[in-house]
Amino acid sequence: MKTAKPMLSPVEAVKICLTQKYCTFKGRARRSEFWWFNLCYGILMSIPSIALQMLLSWKLAQRSALESQIYDAVFDNDKMAALQAQAEAVDATFETWMPILCIILFVVWLLTLLPAWGVAVRRLHDIGKSGWSLLIAIIPIIGSIILLIWEVKDSDQNANQYGESPKYEEVNV
Repeated sequence: MKTAKPMLSPVEAVKICLTQKYCTFKGRARRSEFWWFNLCYGILMSIPSIALQMLLSWKLAQRSALESQIYDAVFDNDKMAALQAQAEAVDATFETWMPILCIILFVVWLLTLLPAWGVAVRRLHDIGKSGWSLLIAIIPIIGSIILLIWEVKDSDQNANQYGESPKYEEVNV
């Protein structure tokens, strides 16, 4: 008789994907491993992305505020020079932080790309599909829906061409 093992925790899933199976495209991955890793991956990618959005919004707000003050200072050279200095400071801050945040985002993406692909391929293996089935996502809308249905499907209880089920184990009664 086969029985299901307990669901993986988020920490276990991320640990498996980033350490034990960093660049592994063979074998099988449970739903909990796939979904917990992808949730953490999404959060991790969101942090620098949100920081970039905030930086851009800050720059636009600062520049807008300065531009509205420029109309009041058209005939006041001292005030105009001060506003110009503030605008240059805003631009300098933006030009300093923008590349740093872009580099952080790129490095995080680069370091997690192979584990993300690996767990997606292993998840498809868990339901008996080839890793090449990921390419179905190329088909607009329908491909993504089909892939999502496959990703939420329960594991095959029995061994398949990709190995034993990581979720189910044989229990002697």
